[in-house]
Amino acid sequence: MQILAIVPIILIVAFALGELFKRIGLPPVVGQIIAGILFGIPLFENFLFTDSPTLLIIDFLATLGILLLLFLAGLEIDIQKIKETSRDAILISFSSALLPFVLGFIFVQLFFPQYGLVTAIVFGGALMVTAEGVTVKVLMDLNSLNTRLGAILLAAGAIDDVFEVLFLSVIAVIGRGGSFTELAAIPLEIAVFIIIAYISFRVISKLLRYLDKNVGDGADLFSLVMIFILVLAALSESLQIGYLIGAIIGGFLLQASMKDISKHHKTEMINVIKLVALGFIVPFFFVNVGLKFDLSTLSSNMPLIILTAIVACIGKIVGTLIIKPFSTLSLKQLYYVGWAMNSRGAAELVIALIGLQYGLIPTEIFSALVAMSIITTLIFPPILARGIRENPGLMDASSGKPSIDIVGKIKWLKRQKLFDTDK
Repeated sequence: MQILAIVPIILIVAFALGELFKRIGLPPVVGQIIAGILFGIPLFENFLFTDSPTLLIIDFLATLGILLLLFLAGLEIDIQKIKETSRDAILISFSSALLPFVLGFIFVQLFFPQYGLVTAIVFGGALMVTAEGVTVKVLMDLNSLNTRLGAILLAAGAIDDVFEVLFLSVIAVIGRGGSFTELAAIPLEIAVFIIIAYISFRVISKLLRYLDKNVGDGADLFSLVMIFILVLAALSESLQIGYLIGAIIGGFLLQASMKDISKHHKTEMINVIKLVALGFIVPFFFVNVGLKFDLSTLSSNMPLIILTAIVACIGKIVGTLIIKPFSTLSLKQLYYVGWAMNSRGAAELVIALIGLQYGLIPTEIFSALVAMSIITTLIFPPILARGIRENPGLMDASSGKPSIDIVGKIKWLKRQKLFDTDK
């Protein structure tokens, strides 16, 4: 089918299933991922995606979707909250990455020693990462992004992206049979990105102030912002840092550069980005996650899939809970943070795919990792939604206060539009 026909079909199904899940109290992303799984059924896949250019366009829209999603998160999150929660975020990112990696490595070495050391490393690496785009969208749907736990999850996810970049570099070097000296260039590339990003920040700050005073609407501002996002993402990708990090940093930098522009233009520009991203482009990312899943693997590889999912869940949740003696968060908060860090569906798929392409993992391991990523991505949103619904103040409370203090309760009620602070 022509791409102009496929795009509205995808959006209609994703919107319908998203609204259905929203009405039953679950985040819409669950419905959008299930829409992708349905499109991946051979009957529909052979009818809709008959040529590779169509799939390339869907992949591009999916990439643009997660890029804009993480940019919005960096643009809207309270940077002060990031600073205040940086210690917890660092602890969570390290612990929730290290334990899944160790458990995954041991799992393959014990039960599948025939696959070798490299397969165990790739398997563990695929379990340690987190799909930050999924987490951010769920937090947005639950009106919980700009909260204490939301800031922790965003910061921890950004640090997790660094782990992903380093691990992908190692996998690429091993796959190509190259030298590990290639990895020595990564710190230099990060330094180059920081320098260019800072220069871009200074330039865009001046341009935004000029356009703010000399234009009547936010159209030119929107164009400038989109150029800024894409340039930073392309730069970070070309430097092998990863476009996701570029998107988040771009959001932070733009937030800082917009302090001097009018509130009207700022609000108008953010609303336009939200409408374009969340209403049109972002659904393609979640549909694309579902499209990666092959239902036939469920019947042929079920024991391995179940064990992989169990190891993945235990690694992330226990890996988060064990930092309690050093964290300001309560056990209940750490429990739900563990579920949020357990979401995969993007970065893990990249690691698994590269491992398969370079012949570092067998097909059955690849299928189990893909299935695990879909399972962990689907089960996280309803668990977090239920936790927030049953524990008002969960996202803002600190361990030094009751989990349902008056401030947290008012914030929760306000987010649910049940409380008007002006009255």
